[in-house]
Amino acid sequence: MNFDTKYLIRWGIPGWIMVMVLLPYFIVIYFDFLSHHVSTASDLLAIGAVLTVLGVPLGYLLNQIHHSLFWVLPKCWKGTWSTYFDEEIKVDEYFDKEESYKDKRERYRYLLSRKHELGGVVVSLGISGFVILLRCIYLLIFKNLHLWEIFYFVIVLTLFLILWLSRNYSSENIEKYHDYYLNQSQSSGSS
Repeated sequence: MNFDTKYLIRWGIPGWIMVMVLLPYFIVIYFDFLSHHVSTASDLLAIGAVLTVLGVPLGYLLNQIHHSLFWVLPKCWKGTWSTYFDEEIKVDEYFDKEESYKDKRERYRYLLSRKHELGGVVVSLGISGFVILLRCIYLLIFKNLHLWEIFYFVIVLTLFLILWLSRNYSSENIEKYHDYYLNQSQSSGSS
């Protein structure tokens, strides 16, 4: 099996970001409990190792959620899977026509992976923000909501919105490239 470490990192990033966002939040909330149960450096090291390893499957899951929600389902609802697959085949055939199109293929591949990488991070921040928001609502209704929790939520929301914009930019960019290369393949095929 040939495994490329770039996939490990790509899949891990959304999971690690979720851990990095939620971990400090819950450490502050449960500090007294943790200070009694996590007492040695080896305990902290073990927890860190477990969270690092868990970040990869968690990140993979977050990437798949993004892919399903924003790529697979919209094409399913439109009934365009078959049409899209045919278009992708035409674009691939266009890239295969000439060796000089290798750079174009790499650019296309980069834009497509960029969209999905950002999408996984957006889903990670979205779920993290939702968890924090639910706790803030609970505290607002039943207990005492602290200012730092509102501030923390605003930071996560701001990061989510910035990356959402970047993800949408990448999505529009790859759609534009896809349409352009599809048109190129059709015009070169008819000539």
